[in-house]
Amino acid sequence: MPEIIMPKVGDAMTEGKVVRWYKQAGDKVAKGEPVLEIETDKVNLDLEAEADGTLGDVRAKEGQMVPVGETLAQILAPGEKASEKPAESRRATDKKDSIKHTTGEYQEAIEQKGPRRDKSQAVPAQNVIAIPVSGGQRRRSSPLARRMARDLGVPLESLQGSGPQGRIIAKDVENAKGVAPANLPASRSKLESKSIPLSAMRRTIAKRLAESTGPIPHFYLTVDYDVTQLVSMRQQLADIEASKVSLNDFIIRAVALALRHHPNVNASWGEDAIEQHGEVHVGVAVATPEGLITPVIRNADEKSVSDIAKEVRVLADKAKNRKLLPAEYQGSTFTISNLGAWGIEEFTAIINPPNSAIVAIGAAESRPVVVNGQIVVRDRMKVTMSCDHRVIDGALGADFLKTLRQYIEQPLRLMI
Repeated sequence: MPEIIMPKVGDAMTEGKVVRWYKQAGDKVAKGEPVLEIETDKVNLDLEAEADGTLGDVRAKEGQMVPVGETLAQILAPGEKASEKPAESRRATDKKDSIKHTTGEYQEAIEQKGPRRDKSQAVPAQNVIAIPVSGGQRRRSSPLARRMARDLGVPLESLQGSGPQGRIIAKDVENAKGVAPANLPASRSKLESKSIPLSAMRRTIAKRLAESTGPIPHFYLTVDYDVTQLVSMRQQLADIEASKVSLNDFIIRAVALALRHHPNVNASWGEDAIEQHGEVHVGVAVATPEGLITPVIRNADEKSVSDIAKEVRVLADKAKNRKLLPAEYQGSTFTISNLGAWGIEEFTAIINPPNSAIVAIGAAESRPVVVNGQIVVRDRMKVTMSCDHRVIDGALGADFLKTLRQYIEQPLRLMI
C-alpha cells in the first residue's frame, strides 16, 4: 500500500517535524488534498496526497521529529486494511528511491504540483509531494498566522485574509481577537516561565554553529571605512530611480567584485584540496522569528545594485515567511551579516560552512575624524572579516579588505 514518508528537502536535511495533521486515521483523502504540515530547518511544507483513499495507521504525532525517509502514515485503497506492523521490508527497499525521488523532483514538484514521471515507467511508491503551505484548496495562511490562531482559539475559516491573494496573515488574527500587535507587548503583562520546544531551524542553526566554531580555526580582521560618498550615492540612486536601495545592496556588489580579484577567498576547505569557486554567490543573513537564514544572491558580481536590491527584498520576504526553495538558500561562496540597522557599531560573525569567510557590517554613522590634519565629520562604518585560517591567512585577508575599501570608498567603481 502507498506510504507517506518524511521527504528530504535539501542536502543537509536529516529529519523533519510534524506540525499538524489535517486528516486523522480513518478520514477520506482526495488526490491533491493536503494531508499534513511538516517543518524543516528552512521552510514549512504541506504533504499533499496524489491518490484517493482513506488515511490509515498514522505513525507520527504532532510535534514529533521524524527522520528523513521514515513512514508518517499510509493511504488505503477502497477495501484495503492497514498493515498490522510497520512496513520495515518495504521501507528497506523503497527508502533510498523515495528520498532520491523527493530531492531530485522537489523544485519541479513545487512548480507543477506533481512529480515528473517517465510514461514508460510505473507510478513510483512515493505518493506525496512537497508543496508550499499556501498550496492546496484550503484557506491560504502564513505559518505565523496559523500558530497564533491555534494559540488564541481563532478559527481561520472565519477570517478574511488581507495578504497577497487573500492570504491570512498574523495581523488578521490579531484584529479578529482584538489583541495588541505581536511586537508590542502589553505594558503590564506578567512574565511567565515556560519551555519552548526547539524548531527544526533552531536545531540546524545550533548544529552548524558547533560545526563552525569547533573545527574551523577563526581569526578576525577589522577595518574602518569612510562611507561618506557611498551614503551620498545611495541617496542619489534612490532619488533617480525612486526605488528602495540600501547600503547593504551596495556592499553586496562591492564584496562580489572584490571576490573576483581574490578567488582564493572565494573558496572552500576540503579534505584533499582547497576548492576555488568559479562563480560568486553571496549569502545574506536575514533575521526571522526562529533564527538566521542566508538567502543567496547568485552571480552577484554580474548584477547591478538595483537588481541586487530587488532580489534581496524578494528573498528576504520569502525567508521571513519560510517560503525559500533549497536553491535559494544553498550554495553560497561567501556571506555578509549586517547589524547596522540595529545600531550595532562592531561585531564578529561565525563563518557559514563551507564558506571560508564572512564579513560583519556595523552601522554607518557620522563621526569626527582627522583628514589632512583637520578635524572633520565623515560617515564611517566598521567591518570585521572572520576568516578560516586553513584557507585564508592574515595577509590574504588584509589584501581582500584593501580591495573592498576601494569599492566602498570610491563607489563610482560599483556603477561601472
